[in-house]
Amino acid sequence: MTGAAAATQQRAWPWRALGGVRDLVVGSLLCLTPITALLALGWITRRMRYLVDQQWGGSGAPPGWFLGQPGAGVLPTLLGGLAANIKVGFRTALGLFVLTLPFTLAWLGAWWAGWENSFNKGYEQAAVGPGVWAIATLLSLPILAHLHLALAHAAAEDRIGAYVEWRRIRSVAAAAGWRLAWLGILSVLVSFLLFAQRVFPVFIEGVVPGFADMTVSQQASVAGQIDLVAAILAFATTVFLRHRAAMIYAIAAPRAAMGRFADLWVGHRAQSVPVSGPVPRRIASLLWLGAACVIWLAVPVLIVAGQFMNYDLMHWILHPVFTLPWAG
Repeated sequence: MTGAAAATQQRAWPWRALGGVRDLVVGSLLCLTPITALLALGWITRRMRYLVDQQWGGSGAPPGWFLGQPGAGVLPTLLGGLAANIKVGFRTALGLFVLTLPFTLAWLGAWWAGWENSFNKGYEQAAVGPGVWAIATLLSLPILAHLHLALAHAAAEDRIGAYVEWRRIRSVAAAAGWRLAWLGILSVLVSFLLFAQRVFPVFIEGVVPGFADMTVSQQASVAGQIDLVAAILAFATTVFLRHRAAMIYAIAAPRAAMGRFADLWVGHRAQSVPVSGPVPRRIASLLWLGAACVIWLAVPVLIVAGQFMNYDLMHWILHPVFTLPWAG
């Protein structure tokens, strides 16, 4: 790096820091409700596309929360970013629900059946609920292991259909190698943080002495503070996971374009990106996929444990690690 470039980067550092604080504040506030969290999801997805483009030599501008690109007209300039976040947020949520609802709805059904069976003393059918949950969980593991890269692929392609291009996504996962398991480890660590936030209200008396004796308004104030911390945690951890997924995708997609599934990537812009190193062999990629699946098993276990501690129906379907950045 030249002296001039280093000086320019040093001068830009405070503005980047302020921008990071702005993004954290705006994103966290949006993550207070599941509806507004869609806007945060759209921004995060657009940011993933920006990060991949930057790694591939692009020169586009980072996504904005509300403002669009200057020079596009008054209304697009003032509200272009907001409109893009809404559009991409709904499209991303739709793609994620297509991939996750088959097993999250099965989890919800298994829980409902388990509680109903227990309440009605149906001991002969006691294994139905846990059995459905276990089968749904086993079916979910390959999807969860590929999910972050599927989202990165859809963000880079900027198409709703990219979510179901399973062979391409699988080729990226194979090229990612050990990074696929690393994404699983990061997802489990984030899930531990979300689990701790989830069960925190159960132990509120130990943290906020006298909570039970507070007035309704005082309790509401404490609950509001807990919700704000949960929103900050949901937004920050989602940005972190999607950032890592975008970086891994930017490395793996060009390798996939030159490997065993190269025919699927004909005409793809990643093919022109210089790469180095061998393409992971099929056996190695299967081993890393298996390791990722085993690692991801901890996530549904933490989810069901959190439901035993602090039940909420929507938490079966909405989870920051694989759907909305909303911790509820």
